[in-house]
Amino acid sequence: MTDRLPLLLIVDDEPANLVLLRRRFEPHYRVMCVSGGQAALDMLVQAPFDLILLDIMMPRINGLETLARIRENPKTADIPVILVSSLSDSNNVVQGLQQGANDYVTKPIEMDVLLARVETQLTLKRLQDERKQHIAELQAAGEMKDRFLQMASHDLKGPLGNIGMAQYLLRKILVDDAEGMQLLDIIETTVETMETVIKEFLDSAALHSGQIDLRLETVEVATLIEELTTQYRLSAIKKDITLVVSDTPGLIRADRSHSMQALGNLVSNAIKYSPHHSTVRIWSEATDTHVRVCVADQGQGIPADEHDLLFTQFGKLSPRPTDGESSTGLGLWIVKHLATIQNGQVGVVCPPEGGSIFWIELPVASESATQEIERVVV
Repeated sequence: MTDRLPLLLIVDDEPANLVLLRRRFEPHYRVMCVSGGQAALDMLVQAPFDLILLDIMMPRINGLETLARIRENPKTADIPVILVSSLSDSNNVVQGLQQGANDYVTKPIEMDVLLARVETQLTLKRLQDERKQHIAELQAAGEMKDRFLQMASHDLKGPLGNIGMAQYLLRKILVDDAEGMQLLDIIETTVETMETVIKEFLDSAALHSGQIDLRLETVEVATLIEELTTQYRLSAIKKDITLVVSDTPGLIRADRSHSMQALGNLVSNAIKYSPHHSTVRIWSEATDTHVRVCVADQGQGIPADEHDLLFTQFGKLSPRPTDGESSTGLGLWIVKHLATIQNGQVGVVCPPEGGSIFWIELPVASESATQEIERVVV
């Protein structure tokens, strides 16, 4: 913000009024005076005014028409306007306020009252300008953060992929070296942790940006779950966890990729928080309006006093992954948002015998939409 004096535009067709108002305002403000509506509109193009004092009754273009044009122009729409009217001009005052005037005074003008109202409107404008500046700065910072995350992920994926490939090849060389294999296990876990953190922070940034491209189509739940179990079978095998898929009926109207991502987070969490040698069950329940996909684990469950933290951003719960896996606190928050933008919802059931059943509901696909793909940006 600068320390310059506010710039006022006074519009009145009476020269005597312009002289009087200039004398009263100039000690405290910079003042420009014009004698008609068109002259005021022309002047607004030339300088950034902070307030307009506008007489209603003027020839040719009157004050109300001038006000309407000021509010129609995005560059001048936010400038405070105080109308000046006669005592008998209440109808025009009402119309002016409806058109966006900020305040009004009546003739004969009480200068102390006018000075106070001008100062009030300038204070409000200054606060509004500061708020806009802060919002712009926050948006710029958010955009910079998103760009940084994108660049960081791009620059890190290559080296992480190389490390992963190197440890895979080294396993063949060090197959009889127990200590070497343990070190490779640590490397593998570290790489997986870094990849998870990068993925979840990028997903979070995309959801915050509000620019998610959806391709809504008819998706068979059974096929979706079959792909998921194939994708996460290796993670389950490492902990000797059995993935059991029961009946999975239903056709949903959803974005295949984002549905896979949301359900994948639930399956990944179930494996992450389940003990070794346990079972993760997956099934679906179809109704006339929605399909609910459930993922049940045999972990330690969620304490009742921590249920409110579920599906929140960076929500950290007391249950910890059972094999040292990473947890950013973003996974369930991402699941909730991916369900919401697809007109779905999420939830959890915590049976008294232990474990958790997380579920996601998505709308049923109508028969008429079977071959139709709808693109939506949310």
